[in-house]
Amino acid sequence: MLTAAVIVQAEQRIRFNIAAQNLSSALLQFSEQSGVKIFFTTQTTRAIKSKALMGLYTAEQALDTLLENSGIQYRFTATQSVTLSLQRSEIKTEPLLALEPAMVVYGSVTDVNRPVDQVSAKASGQTWNGYHVFSASTATRVNTPMMELAQSIQVIPRALIDDQQALTVTESLRNISGVVPRTPGITPNFEPTLIRGFSAMQMIDGFYQNLNTGDQGSLVNIQQIEVIKGANATLYSGGGGSPSGGVINLLSKLPEKEAFYEFGLKGGNYQFVQPYVDINQPINESLLLRFTGEYSHSKSHVEVLQTERYNLNPSLTWTNNKSSSLTLQGKYSKWQQQDYQGLPATGTVAGDFTLDPRLYIGPADIGDSVSELGSVWGTFKHQFNDSWAMTAKARYAYSLHDTITQGIIGEGFDFSADKPLSAEDLALLGSPALKHTWGLSNNELYQQSDEMTFQLYSTVYFDFEASHHALIIGGDFSEHDEAGFIEFNALLIGLVDLTQPVFLPYEYPGTRENKQFTRNTTYGGYMQLQSTLYEHLHLLAGFRAGNVSSDYKNTTPGFEFSSDASTTRVLPNVGAVIDLGDEYAFFVNYNQGMRAQSGVNFVSTPKPELSDQLEFGLKFDIAEQLTGQLALYQINKKNMAITDFSDPQLRATTGGQQRSRGVESNISWQLSDGFKLLATYAFTDARFSDSLIVAKGNQVPGVPEHAGRLWLNYAFQEALLSGLSIGAGIYAQSSAYLENKNLFKSDAFYTMDATIAYARNNYKLGISVKNLSDVNYYQRLNYFATRTMPAQGTEVFFSGTVTF
Repeated sequence: MLTAAVIVQAEQRIRFNIAAQNLSSALLQFSEQSGVKIFFTTQTTRAIKSKALMGLYTAEQALDTLLENSGIQYRFTATQSVTLSLQRSEIKTEPLLALEPAMVVYGSVTDVNRPVDQVSAKASGQTWNGYHVFSASTATRVNTPMMELAQSIQVIPRALIDDQQALTVTESLRNISGVVPRTPGITPNFEPTLIRGFSAMQMIDGFYQNLNTGDQGSLVNIQQIEVIKGANATLYSGGGGSPSGGVINLLSKLPEKEAFYEFGLKGGNYQFVQPYVDINQPINESLLLRFTGEYSHSKSHVEVLQTERYNLNPSLTWTNNKSSSLTLQGKYSKWQQQDYQGLPATGTVAGDFTLDPRLYIGPADIGDSVSELGSVWGTFKHQFNDSWAMTAKARYAYSLHDTITQGIIGEGFDFSADKPLSAEDLALLGSPALKHTWGLSNNELYQQSDEMTFQLYSTVYFDFEASHHALIIGGDFSEHDEAGFIEFNALLIGLVDLTQPVFLPYEYPGTRENKQFTRNTTYGGYMQLQSTLYEHLHLLAGFRAGNVSSDYKNTTPGFEFSSDASTTRVLPNVGAVIDLGDEYAFFVNYNQGMRAQSGVNFVSTPKPELSDQLEFGLKFDIAEQLTGQLALYQINKKNMAITDFSDPQLRATTGGQQRSRGVESNISWQLSDGFKLLATYAFTDARFSDSLIVAKGNQVPGVPEHAGRLWLNYAFQEALLSGLSIGAGIYAQSSAYLENKNLFKSDAFYTMDATIAYARNNYKLGISVKNLSDVNYYQRLNYFATRTMPAQGTEVFFSGTVTF
């Protein structure tokens, strides 16, 4: 007899978007989109062709349609799963069960843009064919098969995060082609991640993270990560607007229907310790509660550094289990550590002397820098009927960062400090010529901000003859109020020989009063139409009429300035996918973006950053085992914020043009039962395309021309070794310039990682080794748009988890 939970699960109406294809692939997509577990073997189902399934159906209605005339029947079990069996006769059936873990299919999408049903996603990402996710909704807000999306999007499922035993978002983003994530150690007071050579924007559940403060690296509340490449301004222009490189959307863990309690502990080198909890407790059939929390403490291979991080994430969902749901979420995140400014190029990757890579620049007793984020948001969804749905979202967030440091000043009294002071510089200071000597200045950068965001959109599904359509009409409004100051000593407080450093006590260099004020407001309306014609042509056409305005004021005595600028533009996003048989598809896309300047002190009225992207490529899904994409693209952007390090207030101006073009590929391959492979590669050529800032043709700093990732994981299938898995991978990238003038380069490098894990009943143990080959190298830190940071060396981590 079915339980009440199973009956409710079967009766809920779910929006499906499954193309006509072989039955195995269709069932995998059904599982992802419904959250219902299915047990079957692909040897029997692969040769059967299924019908297309598009529209609102219950799980039973959807299975009836997919299995029609297939000779296969289904049965719901008491564990909210489905068993398939052959219809031998009205009485006798032969089950098609595959009990091996690698052959069990689980629902795997947890996404704030899903329909109102709150299905279990505890086994998220564990699809049959490895790390491939069959559909996503971040790109278009319509749950769409990846093979039908007319643009580049890559998904990191929770299964990949867990298999790699990743500790941070940065680690996970190494799996995405063309992404250069932030370097660990740098204070989270801006978002340094690059996609396709240009700036990216990190979001949480579709909300823009202004400056991305707090603990940027935590994975404790992340179900999966979706990366959309390019401007994508039609749907993602809230907050500060759309970035030129792309969007990183972190999808949160949400309340589930089945109670569970997970407690874990991670530990490793440099006194790293990280206890965490994940508690899911349904209150009744309609009210679901979940809480995740994490504390992290660690020291570093760099002297002095000690980091503490906090993350608290409550969430509450109400649903009537039919047509409506309301989810409320909160987040408090804090990061604190001594500000790490890295090491100069001279003495690390250049020069006739060598600095100690463990050196911390500044006094050992300097106070912590702090970065903090607090936010609360809600998502309401209502399904009016089979064809019409509405979503309303709202968020309030505050953030602050306070960065204090004893900075170094280099040749020409430049804050980037790639070179030591010259003999001429020292003579101006009345000092004799000295080697490997820099100036010292006490600095403080402070900023606080408040943000309000509102989003409202409606989705309409309709068919016309041999075509299926999804129309989205919506609008949004965001307002960010920022206040802060940047202060430093007008005169050097002293000199330091970095080969034999002696630092001075830190003292606050100014009055610590807010002097720069910015209000960025974005609003707009958009319309997007997704269409499938005759099952094999998939079209995307959207546009946004958007406004970006910036009200800026500087009250610093002697540098008073104010401006109020507003720009309105129509931004398109159009594309098409043509199926080339059942296993290949060609796609092409063009989009534009516009983004307000944020977190910067300007000399004059700032212009918004503008960008456009053209891309095309090939998607493939071969025998439900080998999936991926090959893409070629070009992005153009202009009006970048460029800091003038010779300006007494380190103010910036907007201008200049850059161009990025490249080739990217990504592959997910299920080689055999339990054997999964992920491979990515990116060639990126990002350059200045005019001479306003630096020489035309200079490469954009921090962008390697070549980068790639290979990861293999094997879960043993033998009964004696059941629960045991091993993994190994390598990441490699070519060298990259440190700064705009292209005078210095970071090292080319590679790192090798390995993992071993054992899961038994409610327990799981893991050991991971990072930088297994102990390779020494320097990577770009992006501090004052340059600097280097040494590799961490070999690290060993352990983890243990118990779930009730």
